[in-house]
Amino acid sequence: MLNADEIKILWNSLETAAISNASIRALKLVLVTAQRPGEVSGIHSSEIDGNWWTIPADRAKNGKVHRVYLTATAHEIISRALEQVKLLRGIPSGEVYSGYIFPCPHLEKEKPMERHALSRALARNFAWPLLYNGKPVFDDKGKPVTENRLGIEHFTPHDLRRTAATFMAQSGEMDEVIDAVLNHAKQGVIKVYNQYRYDKEKQLALESWERKLLSIITESQKKDNVVSIARKAA
Repeated sequence: MLNADEIKILWNSLETAAISNASIRALKLVLVTAQRPGEVSGIHSSEIDGNWWTIPADRAKNGKVHRVYLTATAHEIISRALEQVKLLRGIPSGEVYSGYIFPCPHLEKEKPMERHALSRALARNFAWPLLYNGKPVFDDKGKPVTENRLGIEHFTPHDLRRTAATFMAQSGEMDEVIDAVLNHAKQGVIKVYNQYRYDKEKQLALESWERKLLSIITESQKKDNVVSIARKAA
């Protein structure tokens, strides 16, 4: 999982990394919603109704329909992704779009982003080849010299989901609520007797996580501004 400092760095470094806008937004949506990367990358506009995103059973890992509360930050990410899709397809901004929010860019047929696209995007940026005058740079052993364009240690898209779940636990959310957010299957007798869907609790947990996430990102920006002002004063 990522700690607060790593979240700060990643949120900003994604914008300058060699990653498509769609992949950036999909990765951020994984972190904001705590959902599985494959379920996020396959999100369809028809699955969204107001503040709720319903993942159908055939797309959910455990085969159970899952309702995800969309915070303001999640809505903003999705809205920007939709605007990009409409722009690329020549659809007027005010016109309703029905389709995949993160469509695969390499196929004419309507399909979602490839399952491992996010993992590959991260892997490329963890070892991005350095160039000099347009040519690869090699070390004294003949190996290509690379740089980490994300600024933090290696992680996977699924680690963003683990990060969100861990921060929810640290804030005092009950295990049952976190499991409901993550769409983990109930075990034992609870599976039979507890049919409650935890919608209200999921909403509160994701709103609380959004506040924490925004405070982490905002604190990073405040510190950058303070350093900038201090340098000017000097």
